[in-house]
Amino acid sequence: MSRRKKPERLAILNANTAWVTSELAKLHSEWKEWETFVATIEDHPYDRNTHSECFADGEHNLRKHAVLRTKTLVFLDNNIQGHNFMLSNEYEEPWEDITSRLRNRVPHQVHQLDILLASLQYAIVPDGFWKEQGKKMMDSLAKSAPEKAADVAASWLRNPLSFT
Repeated sequence: MSRRKKPERLAILNANTAWVTSELAKLHSEWKEWETFVATIEDHPYDRNTHSECFADGEHNLRKHAVLRTKTLVFLDNNIQGHNFMLSNEYEEPWEDITSRLRNRVPHQVHQLDILLASLQYAIVPDGFWKEQGKKMMDSLAKSAPEKAADVAASWLRNPLSFT
């Protein structure tokens, strides 16, 4: 029986949250392009006695998929905590159905990235991010006339992300 891992809190590990979200958007676009391409793959010849059906996608396509999947997981591991619901990593003994056709696997993986992107705005951000926002606020205060400084501070307190 497979047991789910306790979910981790979603958190951005890198203080440069703009870069993380930008890179994740690039990866998402790459997956969407891959999904479009995968839908057009015509069957490649393979030995049905020694290979599973996924080899009909072509070994070069299987390798390209493995590279994209690994690249995505490395990025997530290094920059986003709590992505263990992604790509079959939510179980104590994770597995992936590597014998299915790519046209069956890739849409699921794109959907998982969709979920992550939709959830990321609610992720915890590192202290370094808030320190950087504080520096931006201080710079804004220093550039403001004394009578405007209170307005700038109040604006920042209402919405600190407006200074990104």
